[in-house]
Amino acid sequence: MNSTNDFADLFEKMLNAQTEAEEITAALALADHYQTLLETHALAQDFSNKEETFLEGGVALASQYALDCLRDPLRTTRFIVGTYQAIKDQLTQNNSVNVLYAGCGPAAPLVLPLLHRFTSKEIRISLLDITESSIKAVKSLVHALDLQGYIVKYITADAITYKAPKQHFDIMVSETMDKGLTREPQVRIMQNLIPQLKENGLFIPQAIDVYGELTFYGKEPYFDLYKDLQSLGPCYKTALKKKLFSIAQDVTNDQPFEFTSDTIEIPSDLSQTPDAAVYAEIQVYKERILPKAKSLISNSYCIRSLLGGENKHFKYYYTTQGTPSWELRIE
Repeated sequence: MNSTNDFADLFEKMLNAQTEAEEITAALALADHYQTLLETHALAQDFSNKEETFLEGGVALASQYALDCLRDPLRTTRFIVGTYQAIKDQLTQNNSVNVLYAGCGPAAPLVLPLLHRFTSKEIRISLLDITESSIKAVKSLVHALDLQGYIVKYITADAITYKAPKQHFDIMVSETMDKGLTREPQVRIMQNLIPQLKENGLFIPQAIDVYGELTFYGKEPYFDLYKDLQSLGPCYKTALKKKLFSIAQDVTNDQPFEFTSDTIEIPSDLSQTPDAAVYAEIQVYKERILPKAKSLISNSYCIRSLLGGENKHFKYYYTTQGTPSWELRIE
C-alpha cells in the first residue's frame, strides 16, 4: 500500500465532495488511515498518551485526544480544504509559502494530506506542538511517508508565547478550540501569532464569530464522536440571539482577552427558552464554514439556566484568564 497515494485519494474526495455525507465518509476514512499509519510507524506511547498540559490561557490536548479530533468529520474536511485553498491563494502572490502549523498534534492532519498538491519548493512547513510525544509521532510519520522535503522545522513550544522569526510566515494554522471557545487556548494563540504574520499573511481559521442566545439546552442538537452527524435534528428555535464578538485578523493582543456584553433584559416567559447559551460559528477560509452544531467546536455551550430568580437583566462575560470560561452576570 502506498500511503502517500492513499492521502492523495482521500484528499481528492474531500476536495470534490458535494454533500455532507461525502465529506463525512472521506474524513472518517482519513481517520482510519491515520490510525493505521501511526500504529505502523510510530511508538504507541507517542500518539496515545492522555496527559493534558494546563497553560495560562487554556488546556493543550494530549496526543490521543488530538488524534481523536480527526473523527469530527466536517471540522476535518473543512479545515484541510480551507488550508489548501489559502496556500493556493498565497502562491498567486509568492513563489513559495512558509506555513506554521501550531498545535499539529501527532498527525499534522491539516497539512500532510495536501502536500502532494505542491512541490517542496512551493511550500515549507514548520510543525509546532507543546507535547513532545506529538512531535515525535509526527516526525515518524513524515519520515515514513518520505515528506521530509516539505518540513523545515519541528518546534516543541507553547503557541501562546512562541516568537516566530520576523516577517517569515505567510500562513499560520491553529485549530485548538472547544465549544464556545471554552477550555482550549485558541484565543490566546491567535492573539500571540496573528501579529507575527507577514504583511498580507493569512491565519486559519479566518474568523470565529461567537453568539449568545436563550434556548432549551436539552433540546439542542449536540454532536459528539459517538453520534451520526446526519442523524441530529435541526437547531432549536432560540430567542434573543446576539453576536457577541469575533476573533479574527484584527484581534488585539491584550492579555487576558475579556468580553462583557451589553445588558440584556430577561423575558418574562422563559418556558420555551430557559437557558442562556453561547456557540461559535467558524469561518475556516472563505466559504468553508462550520455552522452551529455541525462539529464539536461549534456545539452550543450552556452557561446556566435563568429560571428560579427574580432578576430582570443579565450580561454575558468571557475571559481567557486561567482556563477560558463563561459567566452570566445576573442583575
